[in-house]
Amino acid sequence: MATIIEMPSLSSTMKKGKVVKWHKREGDFVKKGEILFEVQTDKVNVEVDSLVTGFVRRILLSEGLEAAVHTPIAVISESMDEDISQVAEALPAAEVQAAAEAGAAGSGIPRPERATAGEREKIRISPLARRIAEEKGIDFRSIRGTGPQGRITKEDVEKALIERATRPDLPAGMETGAAGKEAEEYEDIEITPMRSIIAERLQQSKATAPHFYVDVHADGTALNHLRDEIQKRVERQGARITLNAILIKIVSHALREFPAVNGSFLGDRIRLHKAVNIGLAVAVDQGLVVPVIRNTDTKSIAQISREAADLAAKARGKKLLPHEYEGGTFTVTNMGMFGVEGFHAIINPPESAILAVGAMVLRPEVVDGEIAVRPMMKLCLSVDHRAVDGAMAARFLMRIKEMVETPLLMLA
Repeated sequence: MATIIEMPSLSSTMKKGKVVKWHKREGDFVKKGEILFEVQTDKVNVEVDSLVTGFVRRILLSEGLEAAVHTPIAVISESMDEDISQVAEALPAAEVQAAAEAGAAGSGIPRPERATAGEREKIRISPLARRIAEEKGIDFRSIRGTGPQGRITKEDVEKALIERATRPDLPAGMETGAAGKEAEEYEDIEITPMRSIIAERLQQSKATAPHFYVDVHADGTALNHLRDEIQKRVERQGARITLNAILIKIVSHALREFPAVNGSFLGDRIRLHKAVNIGLAVAVDQGLVVPVIRNTDTKSIAQISREAADLAAKARGKKLLPHEYEGGTFTVTNMGMFGVEGFHAIINPPESAILAVGAMVLRPEVVDGEIAVRPMMKLCLSVDHRAVDGAMAARFLMRIKEMVETPLLMLA
Protein backbone atom coordinates (compact mmCIF):
# COMPACT_ATOMS: atom_id res chain seq x y z
CA MET A 1 0.00 0.00 0.00
CA ALA A 2 1.36 3.42 -0.95
CA THR A 3 1.81 6.06 1.75
CA ILE A 4 1.85 9.77 0.94
CA ILE A 5 4.44 11.72 2.94
CA GLU A 6 3.40 15.32 3.65
CA MET A 7 5.32 18.43 4.65
CA PRO A 8 5.06 18.21 8.46
CA SER A 9 3.84 20.98 10.76
CA LEU A 10 6.68 21.29 13.27
CA SER A 11 5.55 24.35 15.22
CA SER A 12 2.50 26.48 15.88
CA THR A 13 3.87 29.25 13.64
CA MET A 14 5.08 27.10 10.76
CA LYS A 15 3.17 27.75 7.51
CA LYS A 16 5.58 26.18 5.05
CA GLY A 17 8.86 24.32 5.01
CA LYS A 18 11.80 23.88 2.68
CA VAL A 19 13.42 20.52 2.01
CA VAL A 20 17.10 21.05 2.72
CA LYS A 21 18.22 17.48 2.11
CA TRP A 22 16.72 14.13 1.25
CA HIS A 23 18.53 11.42 3.21
CA LYS A 24 16.91 8.80 0.99
CA ARG A 25 16.60 8.84 -2.80
CA GLU A 26 14.05 7.33 -5.15
CA GLY A 27 14.37 3.55 -4.98
CA ASP A 28 15.99 3.52 -1.53
CA PHE A 29 14.62 1.39 1.31
CA VAL A 30 13.74 3.26 4.51
CA LYS A 31 12.75 1.94 7.91
CA LYS A 32 10.15 3.51 10.18
CA GLY A 33 11.96 5.93 12.50
CA GLU A 34 14.94 6.32 10.12
CA ILE A 35 15.80 9.86 8.96
CA LEU A 36 14.00 10.52 5.67
CA PHE A 37 14.65 14.21 5.01
CA GLU A 38 15.73 17.48 6.59
CA VAL A 39 13.38 20.44 6.54
CA GLN A 40 13.96 24.13 7.20
CA THR A 41 11.26 25.71 9.32
CA ASP A 42 10.86 29.39 10.17
CA LYS A 43 13.29 28.94 13.07
CA VAL A 44 15.62 25.97 12.64
CA ASN A 45 16.50 22.92 10.54
CA VAL A 46 14.88 19.66 11.68
CA GLU A 47 15.57 16.07 10.64
CA VAL A 48 12.29 14.24 9.98
CA ASP A 49 11.94 10.49 10.49
CA SER A 50 9.97 8.21 8.20
CA LEU A 51 6.53 7.29 9.52
CA VAL A 52 6.49 3.97 7.67
CA THR A 53 8.78 1.23 6.40
CA GLY A 54 9.07 0.78 2.65
CA PHE A 55 10.66 1.96 -0.58
CA VAL A 56 10.87 5.62 -1.63
CA ARG A 57 9.03 5.44 -4.94
CA ARG A 58 8.61 9.09 -5.81
CA ILE A 59 10.07 12.34 -4.46
CA LEU A 60 7.67 15.16 -5.29
CA LEU A 61 9.65 18.10 -3.87
CA SER A 62 13.31 18.58 -4.74
CA GLU A 63 15.94 19.85 -2.35
CA GLY A 64 15.86 23.62 -2.09
CA LEU A 65 12.14 23.96 -2.80
CA GLU A 66 9.51 24.78 -0.18
CA ALA A 67 5.87 23.87 0.20
CA ALA A 68 3.00 24.59 2.56
CA VAL A 69 2.49 22.25 5.50
CA HIS A 70 0.47 19.12 4.69
CA THR A 71 1.51 19.30 1.02
CA PRO A 72 2.42 15.82 -0.37
CA ILE A 73 6.18 15.66 -0.92
CA ALA A 74 6.93 11.95 -1.36
CA VAL A 75 5.39 8.52 -1.91
CA ILE A 76 6.54 5.36 -0.09
CA SER A 77 5.28 1.88 -0.93
CA GLU A 78 5.74 -1.50 0.70
CA SER A 79 7.44 -2.96 -2.37
CA MET A 80 9.06 -1.79 -5.59
CA ASP A 81 6.56 -3.83 -7.61
CA GLU A 82 3.52 -1.99 -6.30
CA ASP A 83 1.71 0.13 -8.89
CA ILE A 84 1.65 3.74 -7.65
CA SER A 85 0.84 5.37 -10.98
CA GLN A 86 -2.60 6.57 -9.92
CA VAL A 87 -1.27 8.07 -6.69
CA ALA A 88 1.83 9.61 -8.27
CA GLU A 89 0.02 11.12 -11.25
CA ALA A 90 -2.31 13.02 -8.93
CA LEU A 91 0.56 14.62 -6.99
CA PRO A 92 3.40 15.94 -9.22
CA ALA A 93 1.84 19.42 -9.39
CA ALA A 94 3.21 20.01 -5.88
CA GLU A 95 6.73 20.56 -7.18
CA VAL A 96 5.62 22.66 -10.15
CA GLN A 97 3.68 24.92 -7.80
CA ALA A 98 6.57 25.09 -5.35
CA ALA A 99 9.03 25.92 -8.12
CA ALA A 100 6.80 28.67 -9.42
CA GLU A 101 6.46 30.19 -5.94
CA ALA A 102 10.07 29.76 -4.84
CA GLY A 103 11.69 30.74 -8.13
CA ALA A 104 15.44 30.55 -8.07
CA ALA A 105 15.60 30.81 -4.28
CA GLY A 106 17.41 27.79 -2.90
CA SER A 107 19.83 26.57 -0.31
CA GLY A 108 23.12 25.70 -1.91
CA ILE A 109 21.51 24.22 -5.04
CA PRO A 110 22.21 26.41 -8.09
CA ARG A 111 19.10 27.25 -10.08
CA PRO A 112 18.77 29.22 -13.31
CA GLU A 113 18.02 32.85 -12.51
CA ARG A 114 16.82 33.77 -16.00
CA ALA A 115 13.67 31.65 -15.97
CA THR A 116 10.42 33.41 -15.14
CA ALA A 117 7.64 31.82 -13.11
CA GLY A 118 5.73 31.15 -16.33
CA GLU A 119 8.72 29.41 -17.90
CA ARG A 120 9.25 27.25 -14.84
CA GLU A 121 5.62 26.17 -14.89
CA LYS A 122 6.05 24.91 -18.48
CA ILE A 123 9.10 22.80 -17.63
CA ARG A 124 8.17 19.27 -16.59
CA ILE A 125 11.01 17.31 -15.04
CA SER A 126 11.14 14.43 -12.61
CA PRO A 127 12.79 15.13 -9.21
CA LEU A 128 15.49 12.54 -9.93
CA ALA A 129 16.25 14.08 -13.34
CA ARG A 130 16.35 17.55 -11.78
CA ARG A 131 18.78 16.41 -9.09
CA ILE A 132 21.13 14.78 -11.59
CA ALA A 133 21.05 17.86 -13.84
CA GLU A 134 21.84 20.18 -10.93
CA GLU A 135 24.62 17.97 -9.60
CA LYS A 136 26.25 17.76 -13.04
CA GLY A 137 25.74 21.43 -13.90
CA ILE A 138 23.31 20.78 -16.77
CA ASP A 139 20.76 23.51 -17.62
CA PHE A 140 17.66 21.30 -17.84
CA ARG A 141 15.73 24.03 -19.68
CA SER A 142 17.77 23.17 -22.77
CA ILE A 143 16.88 19.45 -22.60
CA ARG A 144 14.02 18.09 -24.73
CA GLY A 145 11.87 15.78 -22.61
CA THR A 146 10.71 12.42 -23.99
CA GLY A 147 8.41 11.52 -21.12
CA PRO A 148 4.62 12.02 -20.87
CA GLN A 149 3.59 15.57 -21.85
CA GLY A 150 7.24 16.36 -22.62
CA ARG A 151 8.46 15.61 -19.10
CA ILE A 152 12.25 15.42 -18.79
CA THR A 153 13.32 12.01 -17.51
CA LYS A 154 16.52 10.64 -16.01
CA GLU A 155 17.36 9.11 -19.39
CA ASP A 156 17.03 12.53 -21.08
CA VAL A 157 19.52 14.07 -18.66
CA GLU A 158 21.94 11.17 -19.05
CA LYS A 159 21.76 11.60 -22.85
CA ALA A 160 22.58 15.29 -22.44
CA LEU A 161 25.56 14.35 -20.26
CA ILE A 162 26.87 12.02 -22.96
CA GLU A 163 26.50 14.74 -25.62
CA ARG A 164 28.37 17.20 -23.42
CA ALA A 165 31.16 14.69 -22.83
CA THR A 166 31.66 14.18 -26.58
CA ARG A 167 32.06 17.91 -27.25
CA PRO A 168 35.71 19.05 -27.47
CA ASP A 169 36.97 20.96 -24.42
CA LEU A 170 38.16 24.53 -24.72
CA PRO A 171 41.90 24.85 -25.31
CA ALA A 172 43.99 25.86 -22.31
CA GLY A 173 43.99 29.61 -21.83
CA MET A 174 40.58 30.21 -23.45
CA GLU A 175 39.02 30.75 -20.00
CA THR A 176 40.96 33.97 -19.48
CA GLY A 177 38.18 36.10 -20.95
CA ALA A 178 35.63 38.19 -19.07
CA ALA A 179 34.19 35.22 -17.16
CA GLY A 180 37.65 34.05 -16.11
CA LYS A 181 38.58 37.53 -14.96
CA GLU A 182 35.46 37.78 -12.80
CA ALA A 183 36.21 34.41 -11.23
CA GLU A 184 39.63 35.67 -10.19
CA GLU A 185 38.20 38.79 -8.56
CA TYR A 186 35.56 37.23 -6.30
CA GLU A 187 33.84 34.07 -5.25
CA ASP A 188 30.09 33.71 -4.65
CA ILE A 189 28.96 31.48 -1.79
CA GLU A 190 25.40 30.21 -1.71
CA ILE A 191 23.28 31.29 1.25
CA THR A 192 22.34 28.32 3.44
CA PRO A 193 18.73 27.99 4.66
CA MET A 194 19.76 28.67 8.26
CA ARG A 195 21.75 31.75 7.26
CA SER A 196 18.74 32.96 5.29
CA ILE A 197 16.53 32.66 8.39
CA ILE A 198 19.10 34.40 10.58
CA ALA A 199 19.41 37.25 8.09
CA GLU A 200 15.65 37.68 7.84
CA ARG A 201 14.96 37.61 11.58
CA LEU A 202 17.85 39.85 12.61
CA GLN A 203 17.12 42.36 9.86
CA GLN A 204 13.52 42.45 11.05
CA SER A 205 14.65 42.92 14.67
CA LYS A 206 17.10 45.71 13.87
CA ALA A 207 14.63 47.48 11.57
CA THR A 208 11.59 47.36 13.85
CA ALA A 209 13.02 47.42 17.40
CA PRO A 210 14.88 50.64 18.37
CA HIS A 211 17.94 49.16 20.08
CA PHE A 212 19.93 50.89 22.78
CA TYR A 213 22.82 49.49 24.79
CA VAL A 214 23.95 49.52 28.41
CA ASP A 215 27.39 48.17 29.42
CA VAL A 216 29.09 47.41 32.74
CA HIS A 217 32.24 45.63 33.92
CA ALA A 218 31.80 43.07 36.69
CA ASP A 219 34.34 41.38 38.96
CA GLY A 220 34.08 37.64 38.36
CA THR A 221 36.04 36.51 41.43
CA ALA A 222 33.00 35.40 43.45
CA LEU A 223 31.42 33.87 40.35
CA ASN A 224 34.47 31.65 39.83
CA HIS A 225 34.46 30.62 43.48
CA LEU A 226 30.77 29.71 43.35
CA ARG A 227 31.27 27.62 40.23
CA ASP A 228 34.18 25.75 41.84
CA GLU A 229 32.16 25.05 45.00
CA ILE A 230 29.13 23.75 43.13
CA GLN A 231 31.37 21.71 40.84
CA LYS A 232 32.90 19.93 43.84
CA ARG A 233 29.44 19.01 45.11
CA VAL A 234 28.16 17.55 41.82
CA GLU A 235 31.40 16.07 40.53
CA ARG A 236 30.45 12.55 41.60
CA GLN A 237 27.30 12.83 39.48
CA GLY A 238 29.39 13.54 36.38
CA ALA A 239 27.90 17.01 36.00
CA ARG A 240 29.82 20.01 34.72
CA ILE A 241 28.89 23.47 36.01
CA THR A 242 29.38 26.33 33.56
CA LEU A 243 29.50 30.07 34.08
CA ASN A 244 26.64 30.33 31.60
CA ALA A 245 24.41 28.30 33.91
CA ILE A 246 25.18 30.58 36.87
CA LEU A 247 24.63 33.67 34.74
CA ILE A 248 21.29 32.33 33.53
CA LYS A 249 20.25 31.78 37.16
CA ILE A 250 21.34 35.32 38.05
CA VAL A 251 19.46 36.78 35.08
CA SER A 252 16.37 34.80 36.09
CA HIS A 253 16.39 36.39 39.55
CA ALA A 254 16.84 39.84 38.02
CA LEU A 255 13.95 39.28 35.61
CA ARG A 256 11.67 38.45 38.53
CA GLU A 257 12.57 41.82 40.03
CA PHE A 258 12.17 43.64 36.69
CA PRO A 259 9.22 41.93 34.93
CA ALA A 260 9.07 44.58 32.19
CA VAL A 261 12.41 43.31 30.83
CA ASN A 262 10.78 39.87 30.61
CA GLY A 263 8.11 41.24 28.28
CA SER A 264 7.36 41.61 24.58
CA PHE A 265 6.23 44.68 22.67
CA LEU A 266 3.13 43.73 20.62
CA GLY A 267 2.28 47.03 18.95
CA ASP A 268 -0.78 48.05 20.94
CA ARG A 269 0.31 46.44 24.23
CA ILE A 270 3.25 45.01 26.17
CA ARG A 271 2.93 41.39 27.21
CA LEU A 272 4.56 40.55 30.57
CA HIS A 273 5.40 36.87 30.60
CA LYS A 274 4.65 34.88 33.74
CA ALA A 275 7.35 32.29 33.00
CA VAL A 276 11.07 33.00 32.82
CA ASN A 277 12.32 31.07 29.78
CA ILE A 278 15.94 31.84 28.92
CA GLY A 279 17.34 31.23 25.44
CA LEU A 280 21.03 30.38 25.20
CA ALA A 281 22.64 31.16 21.84
CA VAL A 282 24.52 28.13 20.45
CA ALA A 283 26.88 28.32 17.47
CA VAL A 284 26.38 25.51 14.94
CA ASP A 285 28.03 24.74 11.61
CA GLN A 286 25.68 26.85 9.50
CA GLY A 287 24.83 29.68 11.89
CA LEU A 288 23.18 30.20 15.25
CA VAL A 289 20.43 28.38 17.14
CA VAL A 290 18.78 29.54 20.38
CA PRO A 291 17.39 26.61 22.41
CA VAL A 292 15.22 27.63 25.36
CA ILE A 293 15.57 26.51 28.98
CA ARG A 294 12.16 26.87 30.61
CA ASN A 295 11.31 28.14 34.09
CA THR A 296 14.94 28.86 34.93
CA ASP A 297 13.91 30.85 38.01
CA THR A 298 12.64 27.65 39.65
CA LYS A 299 15.60 25.39 38.72
CA SER A 300 18.95 24.85 40.40
CA ILE A 301 22.20 25.87 38.76
CA ALA A 302 23.07 22.18 38.31
CA GLN A 303 19.74 21.55 36.55
CA ILE A 304 20.25 24.54 34.26
CA SER A 305 23.77 23.40 33.44
CA ARG A 306 22.59 19.89 32.51
CA GLU A 307 19.71 21.16 30.38
CA ALA A 308 21.92 23.69 28.62
CA ALA A 309 24.44 20.97 27.71
CA ASP A 310 21.71 18.61 26.47
CA LEU A 311 20.01 21.29 24.36
CA ALA A 312 23.33 22.48 22.89
CA ALA A 313 24.16 18.90 21.86
CA LYS A 314 20.72 18.48 20.26
CA ALA A 315 21.10 21.82 18.46
CA ARG A 316 24.44 20.80 16.96
CA GLY A 317 22.99 17.43 16.00
CA LYS A 318 19.88 19.06 14.46
CA LYS A 319 17.65 17.18 16.88
CA LEU A 320 15.83 20.10 18.54
CA LEU A 321 12.07 19.78 18.78
CA PRO A 322 9.82 22.85 18.35
CA HIS A 323 9.08 23.22 22.07
CA GLU A 324 12.84 23.31 22.71
CA TYR A 325 13.45 26.46 20.70
CA GLU A 326 10.14 28.32 21.05
CA GLY A 327 8.73 30.46 23.85
CA GLY A 328 11.88 32.27 25.00
CA THR A 329 11.41 35.49 27.00
CA PHE A 330 15.07 36.60 27.26
CA THR A 331 18.35 35.49 25.68
CA VAL A 332 21.92 35.16 26.94
CA THR A 333 24.78 34.98 24.44
CA ASN A 334 28.41 34.41 25.41
CA MET A 335 31.43 34.87 23.14
CA GLY A 336 34.00 34.82 25.95
CA MET A 337 35.26 31.40 24.85
CA PHE A 338 36.47 33.05 21.62
CA GLY A 339 38.42 35.71 23.53
CA VAL A 340 35.89 38.44 22.70
CA GLU A 341 35.90 40.96 25.53
CA GLY A 342 32.65 42.70 24.67
CA PHE A 343 30.00 42.97 21.96
CA HIS A 344 26.46 44.22 21.38
CA ALA A 345 23.98 41.54 20.32
CA ILE A 346 20.80 41.98 18.27
CA ILE A 347 17.58 41.25 20.15
CA ASN A 348 15.87 37.94 19.39
CA PRO A 349 12.25 38.94 18.57
CA PRO A 350 9.71 39.08 20.11
CA GLU A 351 11.86 39.43 23.24
CA SER A 352 12.71 42.86 24.65
CA ALA A 353 16.36 42.37 25.61
CA ILE A 354 19.46 40.19 25.25
CA LEU A 355 22.56 39.98 27.45
CA ALA A 356 25.94 39.64 25.73
CA VAL A 357 28.75 38.24 27.90
CA GLY A 358 32.42 38.81 27.14
CA ALA A 359 35.57 36.99 28.19
CA MET A 360 36.81 37.11 31.76
CA VAL A 361 40.11 39.00 31.61
CA LEU A 362 42.61 39.71 34.41
CA ARG A 363 42.85 43.47 34.95
CA PRO A 364 44.19 45.79 37.63
CA GLU A 365 41.31 47.16 39.71
CA VAL A 366 41.06 49.35 42.79
CA VAL A 367 39.80 47.17 45.66
CA ASP A 368 39.43 48.71 49.15
CA GLY A 369 41.70 51.55 48.18
CA GLU A 370 44.45 49.34 46.77
CA ILE A 371 45.27 48.03 43.30
CA ALA A 372 44.58 44.32 42.83
CA VAL A 373 44.43 42.04 39.81
CA ARG A 374 40.88 40.74 39.31
CA PRO A 375 39.08 38.67 36.63
CA MET A 376 36.82 41.25 34.99
CA MET A 377 34.03 40.55 32.53
CA LYS A 378 32.01 42.92 30.36
CA LEU A 379 28.23 42.59 30.35
CA CYS A 380 26.42 44.33 27.47
CA LEU A 381 22.63 44.63 27.51
CA SER A 382 20.76 45.32 24.26
CA VAL A 383 17.24 46.65 24.88
CA ASP A 384 14.12 47.37 22.82
CA HIS A 385 13.34 50.99 23.73
CA ARG A 386 9.66 50.47 22.86
CA ALA A 387 9.25 48.18 25.87
CA VAL A 388 11.97 49.23 28.32
CA ASP A 389 13.32 52.68 29.18
CA GLY A 390 16.95 53.54 29.86
CA ALA A 391 16.67 53.94 33.63
CA MET A 392 15.02 50.55 34.05
CA ALA A 393 17.59 48.90 31.79
CA ALA A 394 20.40 50.46 33.83
CA ARG A 395 18.92 49.27 37.15
CA PHE A 396 18.36 45.80 35.71
CA LEU A 397 21.96 45.50 34.52
CA MET A 398 23.33 46.89 37.79
CA ARG A 399 21.32 44.26 39.65
CA ILE A 400 22.95 41.56 37.50
CA LYS A 401 26.37 43.07 38.24
CA GLU A 402 25.64 43.01 41.99
CA MET A 403 24.70 39.34 41.91
CA VAL A 404 27.70 38.44 39.75
CA GLU A 405 29.99 40.05 42.31
CA THR A 406 27.97 38.80 45.31
CA PRO A 407 26.14 35.62 44.26
CA LEU A 408 24.73 35.12 47.77
CA LEU A 409 22.31 37.93 46.95
CA MET A 410 20.37 35.30 44.99
CA LEU A 411 19.42 33.80 48.35
CA ALA A 412 18.11 37.09 49.71
